[in-house]
Amino acid sequence: MRSNKKRRGTVMAAVLFAAIVAASGCQEPTKVAAKSPTPVHVVDVALYSPSDNLRYSASVLPFAEALLSFKSAGYVTEIKQIQGADGRRRNIGSGDYVARGAVLAQIRHQDLKNQLDQATAIVNGAQAQNVEATKDYERAKTLYGSQSLTKPDFDRAQAKFDSTLAAVDQAKANVHQAQLALHDADLTAPFSGYILARNVELGNLAEPGSTAFTIADTSAVKISFGVPEYAVRHLQLGQQFSIHLQDDPKEYSGRVTSIAAGADEKNRVFAIEVTVPNPKSYLKPGMIASLTVPGVQKAPAPAVPLSAVVADPALPGHYAVFVASEVGGKWVAHLREVTLGETHESDVAVDGVKPGEKIVVVGAAGLKDGDSVQVLP
Repeated sequence: MRSNKKRRGTVMAAVLFAAIVAASGCQEPTKVAAKSPTPVHVVDVALYSPSDNLRYSASVLPFAEALLSFKSAGYVTEIKQIQGADGRRRNIGSGDYVARGAVLAQIRHQDLKNQLDQATAIVNGAQAQNVEATKDYERAKTLYGSQSLTKPDFDRAQAKFDSTLAAVDQAKANVHQAQLALHDADLTAPFSGYILARNVELGNLAEPGSTAFTIADTSAVKISFGVPEYAVRHLQLGQQFSIHLQDDPKEYSGRVTSIAAGADEKNRVFAIEVTVPNPKSYLKPGMIASLTVPGVQKAPAPAVPLSAVVADPALPGHYAVFVASEVGGKWVAHLREVTLGETHESDVAVDGVKPGEKIVVVGAAGLKDGDSVQVLP
């Protein structure tokens, strides 16, 4: 009985195994679907020849600018007043013109006068002590010369004379400082110009070094801009330029008055200043001007459409393009890092590709390095 059951179990297992093998033999192996080529548009890398004239935007700066502050602490008791457009008297403020030497504001004089009187009194006391010390010293010298005074007593008389003389000098220096402080209680304009800002009011406690007024001389202005290395060689001091403002048909003329001796460490450009006469104050600080640097010839550079440039996934902050090449009748796109240069209209100069290479301009967003592509006509 047991032998028969065992045989029947063996036969059933064999039948089951045969059924599984037969079933698996009827099934075809699973195939992985191949990725179809990505349709793209390509263009050839072209050479861009920059124009012989380079146009720059520039900032208009005052010819001179000063931050005025009181040298001593004190309460503001007076601010220069002028007649306003409505005929009323008002404190001077932003946009007002002042002449050189005009008193813009004052701090309380009495406090500084008291300091001067105190310093003067100290001088008088120090001089009185010095007179007595001088008499004692002269007497000591006579007695010491006749050997009627000991050396220690003579040294004490001389030390007292020296100390009182030093005290007189120090007291006189304090008087001089007090006189200067009283003189500087009047904050005056160092040159003729326009007030750009006023930061004090009547009754304010002025602190030494805190800016009370900002004044600018705009009788001439400086047009400030930066140029790269290849352009700075074409500039020289005294060179004349024509300056234009936005929405202003008038042309202004100026000359180069400053060329930086070295390039800025961050953007590698050289700072240039062109000084323009401005007697009627048409040009105001903060305006944006434009000018053209003529005769600057730069070597042609490879250029690609801006749409071809993508962010480099492996290097944050870097850029790349997809270069399409045909291998065995199939097109493949390879990612290549590039360095961007100047833009001109919808193209950008790049370093890292060669003229004639084919660059993906449409369809690059979804590509990966080594992907197959279908180049559309």
